Amino acid sequence: MTILENMLKRCSEAGYATTPNVEKIAKAKTMMFGEKEWQRCPCDGNNEKRYCISETCRQDIERDGICHCHCYCKAADTQAAE
Repeated sequence: MTILENMLKRCSEAGYATTPNVEKIAKAKTMMFGEKEWQRCPCDGNNEKRYCISETCRQDIERDGICHCHCYCKAADTQAAE
């Protein structure tokens, strides 16, 4: 599974939607961390608590409507994030 596929799967399982930025973030993760550490956040890579659909990520989405990297959002907010 590619990093993008993993991100899309995790997002779907959590009940969130993606924004057009998800592909850019997947590419950044590939260049910075590779497949082995695909969950790490390229925007906050040294924070072990921030990764794809982590509790920190979920809190951002619930509070702000979008995650720190701007690739996941509340399902109803998909249009607003574009």
